Formats: sequence, structure tokens, C-alpha cells
Amino acid sequence: MRKTTLRTVGAVIGVAAATAAVLTGCSSTGSGSSASGGKVTLSYVNWDGGMQAVVDEWNKANPDIQVKLTKPSGTGYTLYNKLITNNKAGTNPDVTEVEYQALPALIANKVVVPIDKYVGDLSGDFSKSTLAQVQFEGKTYGVPQNVCPMVFFYRKDIWDSLGLTPPKTWDEYAADAAKIHAADPKKYIGNFTAADPGWFAGLAQQAGADWWKASGDEWTVAIDDAASKKVADYWGGLVSQGVVSPEPNWSAQWNTDMNNGTLVGWVGAQWAPNQLPSIAKDTAGKWEAAPLPAWTAGDDTVGIWGGETEAVTANSKHPAEAAKFVKWMNSSKEGVASLIKNVQVFPASLSNQTAPELQTPPPFMSNQPDYNTLMATVAKGVRTFDIWGPNANVTFDSYSNAFGEALQNKTSLSAALTTMQNETVADMKKIGFKVAG
Repeated sequence: MRKTTLRTVGAVIGVAAATAAVLTGCSSTGSGSSASGGKVTLSYVNWDGGMQAVVDEWNKANPDIQVKLTKPSGTGYTLYNKLITNNKAGTNPDVTEVEYQALPALIANKVVVPIDKYVGDLSGDFSKSTLAQVQFEGKTYGVPQNVCPMVFFYRKDIWDSLGLTPPKTWDEYAADAAKIHAADPKKYIGNFTAADPGWFAGLAQQAGADWWKASGDEWTVAIDDAASKKVADYWGGLVSQGVVSPEPNWSAQWNTDMNNGTLVGWVGAQWAPNQLPSIAKDTAGKWEAAPLPAWTAGDDTVGIWGGETEAVTANSKHPAEAAKFVKWMNSSKEGVASLIKNVQVFPASLSNQTAPELQTPPPFMSNQPDYNTLMATVAKGVRTFDIWGPNANVTFDSYSNAFGEALQNKTSLSAALTTMQNETVADMKKIGFKVAG
């Protein structure tokens, strides 16, 4: 899964009460031996299309450690709720797909276990920012699969006709937004979406936000910090001026607007070419990607939107074999090549970001042969949150509700951040976490 759109998930996430460790960091190390000595069959849950081909390649090369892939009945937090519920019953798979922002909730609920003793030191092949997504309190809970830097997509044909070049700063983006809309009132440089909290989180990361921090048994939450308010006020200004569309991503109208040229730009992420064929099929070959505009000229800092890992569950009787499969898939030459070919992953593994399989651009971006080279360059500037909160689902749901209401009522977007802050803190305290302030 490359993008993240959360839905209301009920009260299951966060059932763990806080202990002396900030994420109840006393997770078990697996219920079975680390090496079985015979043939092992691992169960693996993943919803990504094309993953069966990756598993087949592993199974062909590893007759003694076979992997059986199943697709879950629901994605995202529908799956995570089920994992938490089934954990006590001992019926979880050996390996599960987990989006980065959801991993802390599974750690807090002791659903997944550290795999350091099986995978070793990963720092030589992964950046600090990607490792931060899977490491908590000095323990590693997964091998990062992909990195999804945010980038700017634009309709090159239309930009050329207007004599414009991709904006290098957010000031230039705002100026271009006004120029494009003035030249044709039916056209917009892009949209502000209240449907994608991960989108806004990535923009906040670029601006320097850290929504959660943890020390000992205490959390600090700062969703309405100055950096995040700067982002909200910036986009609120563009919306109020009428130079960007308030139509949310993934709606039927947004799809139409992307396809017919109403929207001539999109602040997206690396995985966009995998989604665009079903959104704007008539525009293939007309889009190009450029680095995300910067707040300060020359700054290459960029946030992420999406991304995932595989985690070994506490129910696994074969954690060593499970971790071996996870490491192969996400860091070996063969495993990553298969992910690129079959799942269209841009790898977090630094040594594989120049893999031969990346020399060919995604079909939708066939006019930009250096597409993946650009992604590798942009990924060097990735900045993420130091840690995701244990109830990011609540934060994300609050975003969609609060920002949606602000757009509808034409009220301050930065005030919606305060709503997110208050609802996140209230929920954390309710489920037993200690929060400063």
C-alpha cells in the first residue's frame, strides 16, 4: 500500500495500558524456538497486488522455509484491529504487513516482536529516517520496505504553454497558482485534501514538525506546533484565495478534474504513477515529477506520505525464519528486485535504489526516463517524525473530520490542528498513556 487513508476504527487500537516503558517495551520475543531444524511453513498477510510473485520466488529458493500468502479481509486499521483481537488467542500469522504510522500501536499491544537478533545491524543499508519508522526504544520491529518521498507532479504540456517551470519554493508555488488560475479560471495548480491525513503529515514533516516525542514513560504531543500551523495557514490562504481546489483526493470529481486538465498539478508521493492510470488514464505521458517545493530555496528536506514494513508477530512459532524472509524481501538484491518488478516498490534499502529494475520508469511516466533517479535523489532529503504516536488512527480520523469541517465552514485550518491535538491527547490519556502538559 502506497497511500494511507484511514477510517474510523473503534476502540480496539490502544487497548494496552501504559507501563514504565513508553510503548510497553517489554514485548515477547516469540513463542517458539528461533530455528526449527526442519521444514517450516510461515503464514504471511499482505494486501499488496503482485505480492504472490515475490513469495513464489522466495519459496522456489527456500524449500525448507515456505511462505503461504493470504490477503486480509480488510486493509489498514481493519487488519490491525483484527491482529490485536487475535493476539491473545494466538491465531495471528507469522508475518504481517504494517504501515509505518501503525507500528507503534501494534508494539504497544504486544502484537509484534523485536527481530534484532535475527536481522542484525541495519544501519549500513538504511537511512536514519527510514529506520526511525521501525525502531523504538532501541529495538527493531521490521525491515523498512519502501520510502515514499513527497514530490510535485505537474502537467508539462500545460505548464509549457504558460511559460512556467516547476516551482522550487512554496512562495513560487503560490505565485504559479495565481498565474494558472488567472490564465484560465477553470484550472488549478492543485488541491488541498481533507481526505488524506498522511499527506498533511508529510508536509508538516518537511516544515520541521514532530507530532510525538517520548521519554521514559511520558509522551509529548505537539500536533498544533508552529511548523504545522505554518503549513495549515499557507494552504488555508490558497484555498481562501480560490487558487487551489478544495476537492479531496480520490473522490469521483477529483478523478475527473485530474483527467480533464482542471487540475494541472498534484502534491503527491513517489508511488503516484501506480495510482494515476486509474485516475487520469487519458493523460499518460503528459505528467512529470519534480522535487517538492521548499520553504527555503535550496533546502532539500521533504516528508513522506505512506510506506510500510513487515513485522513478525508474537504468535509466530518460527520468528527466526520469519525474520529471515522479511530481511530477504526488503534488503536482498533478489528480494528487492522482485518487489520492484511485481509490487512497484521504491526500496528503502539504499544499496538497491540503483537496481537495474529501476532504470525503466513506471509506464505512466514513460516520458520521464530518469523518474527513479529523481526519487533516489529526493529520498536523500527525507525527514520523518522521530516516532509515530500509539493512537495515530485517532489523530488521522480527527484530521479528516476537523479539516473537512473547516473547509466546509470556511474557518481556520490551523484551528483544526488544535482539535486534532486535543482529541489525540484525550484519547491517549483515556487508554492509559502518560502525556506531558
